[in-house]
Amino acid sequence: MVLRIFQKGFNYSQDGPGNRLVYHLQGCNMRCRWCANPEGIAWEPPLMVTGELEDGCCPHHAVSGGQLDRARCAGCRSRECVNEHRSRFLTCKASDVPVEEILREAVGCRPMYFEGGGVTFTGGEPTQQWEALGFLLKGLQAEHIHTAIETNGTHPHLEELFGVIDHLIMDIKQTDSAIHKAYTGIGNENILDNIRKAAAALPLHLRIPLIHGVNDRPEDQEAFLRFFRTLPMETVTVEILPYHEYGKDKWKQCGMTYTMTDGFVTPQTVRGFEEALRADGVTVIKT
Repeated sequence: MVLRIFQKGFNYSQDGPGNRLVYHLQGCNMRCRWCANPEGIAWEPPLMVTGELEDGCCPHHAVSGGQLDRARCAGCRSRECVNEHRSRFLTCKASDVPVEEILREAVGCRPMYFEGGGVTFTGGEPTQQWEALGFLLKGLQAEHIHTAIETNGTHPHLEELFGVIDHLIMDIKQTDSAIHKAYTGIGNENILDNIRKAAAALPLHLRIPLIHGVNDRPEDQEAFLRFFRTLPMETVTVEILPYHEYGKDKWKQCGMTYTMTDGFVTPQTVRGFEEALRADGVTVIKT
């Protein structure tokens, strides 16, 4: 059994409490137009072009004039251009790693998990690799290592993992399913249902990516408040994440088109959301 990973490293406090070893898992069932990690969306990881390529780095002639012909390399699985020729400006981030190797690595890093840290699985969408994810969470629990996952909340059986998760991080992008689907490709029924179940079961951190034209209107704010009022909020925290374009260049590098426009929100809008949530008794934090 393997886990397909496109990025890993340590991060402090942003992906759960304390210092954490964070694994980014390949594959996502959403198509968020503002995604900061587009290289992790498709199950087959894209080739990323970060500069002018050398002619001849592809034995199948997919590179000419310094440019990559993605139509020519679409069916290629050998990735010789990356695995053998190691072109300076051509990369493929993902690799398949045996779960036993990941577990040994995570256990070996135990001294690094200070201030309540541990291991976080994010994405992509980690629940897309359901079997391997469950195996690792159970193994880490047996080693008494704090676990967290960062998920879009769409998996219909997410609650089956609650017993092996110490900290759950979920996005809530919209309460209106039609609007949610228009911007992510998926409705939000499972997401809202899983938030309800999680709020009653374990520490839950909800993130609202605040985006102009998507969820920043006064009626959106009120809809979030109405939904939160239906939850047991004692162990729930909420964070507002203003729209950014840190991952925009990666879309071009992956041969993809970034279609999100005019998504930035003002600091006043962010403060207004945070103040409204706090006034309603919601615990708002920044990580």
